[in-house]
Amino acid sequence: MQIVSYAEKEPGRFKRGRGWKVNLFGQNSDVPGKALQAFRIDMSANMELDSHFHIVDQFQVFIGGSGCIGRDRTDMITVHYADHHTGYGPLIADANGMSYLTLRPKTDAGLVKLSTPNVREQLRPTKRRHRVSSQIIPAIPPVLQAREELSMETVVEAKPGDDGMTVTVVRMGPDMQVPAPATDGTGGYYVIVMNGSLVHEGHTYEPWSLMWVAHTESAPLLTAGAQGLEALITVFPVWDEWMAQVGED
Repeated sequence: MQIVSYAEKEPGRFKRGRGWKVNLFGQNSDVPGKALQAFRIDMSANMELDSHFHIVDQFQVFIGGSGCIGRDRTDMITVHYADHHTGYGPLIADANGMSYLTLRPKTDAGLVKLSTPNVREQLRPTKRRHRVSSQIIPAIPPVLQAREELSMETVVEAKPGDDGMTVTVVRMGPDMQVPAPATDGTGGYYVIVMNGSLVHEGHTYEPWSLMWVAHTESAPLLTAGAQGLEALITVFPVWDEWMAQVGED
């Protein structure tokens, strides 16, 4: 298991093209690897990112501003999933910009635009799963602090052939605890602190901190902080042959 504090990483935001980036796990790379990769992107007003694909599975969590991904709106908070070698986009920010987290179980080699000549030669076998959640609304602080019951809401349901891929919202009042999902039959998952705080091994993690739980690890106990906790759990599908070999050479 690995965990990172967003508050500690946010001061490292840097300019990247017309937008900005904050690395949370891993670094920029044009070489695939087996290390985690997660970051925040802030798109400037009316910025557009062409339709493309990546060579690893990924989730994106839209956390600020507004815009669209293809035909789907990405008003905060929306979760998007795409398999490796599965095209999506374009991403288009509205006039106030758009921010999102990109979450990967392994390091990607950089996007491949669908407009690239002979792009089909770079594709590999994949199930081409592509999902977008309904909009997720965080509670206001007094409501979260007054919560007395645990709530778990699935916002991306597993479909036949999804191999365990789901997205769940967990909502807990102050100091509540709940076991995270079992890792069996998954490709691992991220726990994203969306609202309130998560307490782990004596440390407090606030939005948008990340916890990674590999498919080979036991599920941790999630503990809400003094303000309560609302967290996203983005579960990757079981790795196919391609995902298992990425970065292993």
